[in-house]
Amino acid sequence: MKILCFSINPLYPELITGGASKHLTRLSHHLAVKGHEVTILCTEDPKGQAPFELGHNIRVEPLLHFHQPFPQPYAIAPGELALIYDTVSRFLFDADRFYIHDGELLLPRNFTQVPVITSFRDNIYPESVLGSFLTQADDIIAVSEYSAEVLKASAGRMLAGLSKRVQVIPNGIDPAVFSPAGTQPIRAKLGLSDDDWPIVLHPHRPEAGKGLASTLAVAELLVYKYGFDRLKVLAPNWVESMEGHQEDAFYQEIHRQIATRGLNDHVLLHPWLSQAEMAGYYSLGDVSLCLGEFVEAFGNVAYESQVCGTPAIVSRSGTHRTQLPDDLIFKVDPGDITQAAELAAEIIKGRKRVSQDAREEILRRFSLEKQLLSYESIISGCEKRAPLDYQQPGWQKGGSFKLAPWCFMTQGGIYHDYKNRYFTARDIEGLDQLVMALGKSVSTDGEELPGQLLARCQAESLVVPVD
Repeated sequence: MKILCFSINPLYPELITGGASKHLTRLSHHLAVKGHEVTILCTEDPKGQAPFELGHNIRVEPLLHFHQPFPQPYAIAPGELALIYDTVSRFLFDADRFYIHDGELLLPRNFTQVPVITSFRDNIYPESVLGSFLTQADDIIAVSEYSAEVLKASAGRMLAGLSKRVQVIPNGIDPAVFSPAGTQPIRAKLGLSDDDWPIVLHPHRPEAGKGLASTLAVAELLVYKYGFDRLKVLAPNWVESMEGHQEDAFYQEIHRQIATRGLNDHVLLHPWLSQAEMAGYYSLGDVSLCLGEFVEAFGNVAYESQVCGTPAIVSRSGTHRTQLPDDLIFKVDPGDITQAAELAAEIIKGRKRVSQDAREEILRRFSLEKQLLSYESIISGCEKRAPLDYQQPGWQKGGSFKLAPWCFMTQGGIYHDYKNRYFTARDIEGLDQLVMALGKSVSTDGEELPGQLLARCQAESLVVPVD
């Protein structure tokens, strides 16, 4: 079977730039081993790129001229977008299946008769969000239950039948790549001495939503409150060819915060690392911090760190709330720097590591073999379906509602992932009534809530209709 894949991110023969490219690379190799012929259409690196073989029966064609670097890949001229359409259509002429790795191909609805499979890798970038409302994919893959519920509660309200096409396949973690490893090679590469302790990892790309500012705030407490005066925070710089004005502004702000917090001797911004180096890198850390407000659909690094033996602390935002139970990973409420620092200090002082049993359970939950077999089954078995039709909005008189999947209730109020804030009764009068009502089956014309309160909660997207 000839499978055409789309990636809005550039791909490289050796370099992995993030979770999306990592999983597409693995999937491509798996499909090729299963006897399929794989062609990947992707964005060309800004410095130019020639087509290359990623492996046997895997051809990468970096022919798409989306704007690079991010953000705004669609900030291109009309003629360039028309050329992208022409290129995709030309490759589809000889394809049996079209797999869109993330929903960011914003072309006309149902423009091909080839069965289309879309895997939504995030629920936050504008192209992915808009893509979920425009999709006519015959099968839709979500990488977590959280991501699936977001798709159903948003685009599913507009496109009748979308929810029935969504299938959940969690990302897999490769135990051959991620497991406890020796640390001397990576320690030598980064110029760390044996006296540098503890090591706090921030293994994320340099983007504001990934929480580096929170990591620095935790580090300040660890140094000046808990007395870890040899502490080192490790965080990677971004791939040079993919840096732009947004990254420049981010670095300027981070350097300002490092100086203001008195962390000049405690932060090492190092070059981007290869996948082969990541097990040693994770193993080197005493704790990994994943405290960003970015609405992760999966969030690979927290779980990769765990299976390498290094405890991760995650913010209860997005998928991290429910992806693993509380006994398998440390969690703090969004924005709670004090609790994060306290947990980190306990982990460091106790020299805590993730147990073998816990690592095996995480690998079982995020089985790479199951992920790849499931993708191959869906892609090869996909059939062309009737187009999805638009439907009337879900807020019908007398209809029931529930808390939106991107919200959760805490002692501090209702937290909203996308607004990155807590809502309390001080923000919305009568919100405590909503909290009580959500424990019941409440309808829009019931007497439990004042109409004005419900309208405000709808406007703030705190609640969604029940199907």
